[in-house]
Amino acid sequence: MANKYLKQVVIPLAATETTIYVVPEANTAVARSLRVTNANGSRTAVTVTQYSAGSSTAHYLLKSTIIATNSTYDVFNGVPLVLTEGDTLKVTSTLAPVHFYLSYLEVDRN
Repeated sequence: MANKYLKQVVIPLAATETTIYVVPEANTAVARSLRVTNANGSRTAVTVTQYSAGSSTAHYLLKSTIIATNSTYDVFNGVPLVLTEGDTLKVTSTLAPVHFYLSYLEVDRN
């Protein structure tokens, strides 16, 4: 069983739900931080959703939250998010460019 500290970075197109992370087979993940930085000249609305493995039901972690111009917001605010095999984390922003930076611990259950 190996623990790996990893990161994912994505700058999605405006108004496009984009996958930032999918938990690999035989793994569990503990997401520690999801930093959102609005690099746009205007305020933007950000949504973060989690989908359980094999489900199309969105579980909102953040929904249509306004991020001010040139500011950064931590979605988890110090509370870790546990994800299991096949779970997906997706992000959306009404404007671009908005930078999403995910820090997480991945635990291989083999």
